[in-house]
Order: sequence, then structure tokens, then C-alpha cells
Amino acid sequence: MAEEINKVDLANKGKLIDADDEKNINGDGTEANDNVDTQYTVLVNGERIILYTDKWGASLQDKLEGHGIHIQKNGDVAILTGKGGKGNACGGRLLVNTAKGQLVKSGPIVQEVVASKVDPGEGEGSSTNSDSAEAISVVAYGDSTEEVVGAEKTIKAEHITLDADTITLRAGSKVFVDAPEWVEVIGMKKSIVDSSDEITTQKVTEVKEETTLTFDPRGSKNIVTRGHLNHRILGDYALKVDGYMDLQVDGGVPIGEPLIRNRSAALTIGVNGVKNGGKFFVFTKGTFDLASGITTGDLFLSTLGKFETSSTLETKIESTTKVEVDATTKVEIKGKTGVDIEATTGDVKVEAKAGNFDVEALKIYLN
Repeated sequence: MAEEINKVDLANKGKLIDADDEKNINGDGTEANDNVDTQYTVLVNGERIILYTDKWGASLQDKLEGHGIHIQKNGDVAILTGKGGKGNACGGRLLVNTAKGQLVKSGPIVQEVVASKVDPGEGEGSSTNSDSAEAISVVAYGDSTEEVVGAEKTIKAEHITLDADTITLRAGSKVFVDAPEWVEVIGMKKSIVDSSDEITTQKVTEVKEETTLTFDPRGSKNIVTRGHLNHRILGDYALKVDGYMDLQVDGGVPIGEPLIRNRSAALTIGVNGVKNGGKFFVFTKGTFDLASGITTGDLFLSTLGKFETSSTLETKIESTTKVEVDATTKVEIKGKTGVDIEATTGDVKVEAKAGNFDVEALKIYLN
């Protein structure tokens, strides 16, 4: 059945109108007279469905709601969905079922998806869409690959969640992370890094145990700072050096606020232990040389308690100028095999200003 009619109003859901009542309501810039001359050929005209052609193409649509398929001569195919009529809110779905499971598309795709609490597959659903709802859900029973041949892909959201057993980030050159805060809550972290360069304004690390291992003989660890270095250890501190150790304290002017308030000595070692009486032990299997400077400098050894020097071999005190032993009470010099006092170029003077000079021996030789 075919007949000629004046006009099928697509904007008014496919209802037939007369040319005399036609108005330009599409806003496409055409005049009313341009549309009057358009003739439509109706191929099928049923109670609900109409199939017709015009100068733009062909359309198969619902006469009441206006949804259907529109094929235009310029190559566009428009598929319009409606609500289903008679207040059926579950209508309006676009269902595609391919027997071979393949959809091929060339050219750009622009989608605008609006989330809705109303689920057309389960029933009418909720009567309000004020709460957050899911707009897009994709279930792939198998591997899924998305390849972007262009230069950039952007995903924008308030919260992005990646949920998987294993997540791999693979980049050919660099991985950039730009965020005001980075939070990690993980059970175990393992990093294999060839080289690390880090610039940090402030860093606070709280760990139960930390171990740094360097098995490469060429490996080294350097700490370079223009500020201060502070170690606060509540437990014991053990330091073992298999090679040589060189400690140089220059006593320079600090940069900024000083960490050590007492500036009277460049190096201060204090032993404040109470349980062991504040003892300080130095053990060596070789030679212990305590020198002050290379050319000049003073060396002071002082204590509020007892000062004792002992050796199983020879003990030697040597000075290029003067050796002075001063005691407020008594000075004792003992030798089990003998005591030698010799002045190679000067005199030997023994003076007792307020006491006696006693000499006691088996024999006294005066020469």
C-alpha cells in the first residue's frame, strides 16, 4: 500500500500533519515554503508503524512515539528509542545481539550516558535519580584490550579504583605521578631500582626494622648535607669498620641555627652512664696514638675521678721541652728492678721546702 501525503512531522513523533498547518519547529534554518514542496511516499502505514521515503532518505518509525530507524541519503543512520508508549517507563532500550559476537566501527564515537536508578531490565526500579547510580557497566568474559593509537588518553573522575590481583604499569620512557598527597597501605613492598634520584623537602620515616645491604665491593653510601645530622638512639649503638676510619672535626661556623649549643670544643665525647660508673674504655690490638694536631695544638686529659695508665710492656713519656708532674698530696715513683734519674746536660735538683730529705738504701755511693 502506497500513498502520497504532504508531511510526516518527525519532531512531533511521526504524526501526520497538513501542509497548511506546517510550521518550521526544527530550527534547521529552512523556510516553511521549502518544506511544503517536499513529498513523502508511504510504503507501509499500519496502526502503530509507518514506513516512508522522502528526498532525505527512508524512515521506519512508531507513529505515536516517533522512535525508529532513519536512513538518510548522506550516509547517516539514526536510531531513536522511546519510552514504549502508554506510560511504560521501562522502554527506550537499544539492544544489539550479534550472532558472531563482533561489532565493527570506523570513525569517531561520541557518547553521552546519564546514570539512572531505573533499571529497565529488572522492572520500574526507583522513582528518583537523586542518588548516585551506575552509568556504564561492562562485563567481559575473557581478556579485554583497549589500544589508543593516538598520542593521549585521559580518564577523569573524582575517584578511580583499579581492582585486580596484579596491576602492571608499563611505560616506554617515564611514569609521572602528580598529586598533593600519596598514600600507600600495602603488606609488602619490593623495589628493584638501578638508580634513584629524590628531592624531598621534609621526610619522616617510621619503621620497626631497617637493613641496608651493599654486596658490591664498589658500593658506597654517602650522606652530604649543608645542615645538621642528628642521630637519636634509645637503645644500643654498635659500629664496626673492617677497613680504615677517619674522623675529622673542623669546628666551623654552623649554617643557620646550631644543633650543638656548647661551642667551647669542636669534639665532645661524654659518658654519662650511672650503672657502670660512667666508664670509658678504649681497646686496641695494635698501637694507640693520641696526638694533638700535626704541628701545633694542646692535649688535655682531665677527670673528676681516678686517672690510671698501665701497660704490660714499656711506658714512655717524652717531651721536647718540659715534663711536669704535680700532685696536691704525694708523688710516688716505684721500680721493682731499679729507678734511674738522669740529667744528660743539666743538673738534678731535689728540694724539700717544708720537710726532710730521706735517703734509705743498703749502700749509698757518691761519685
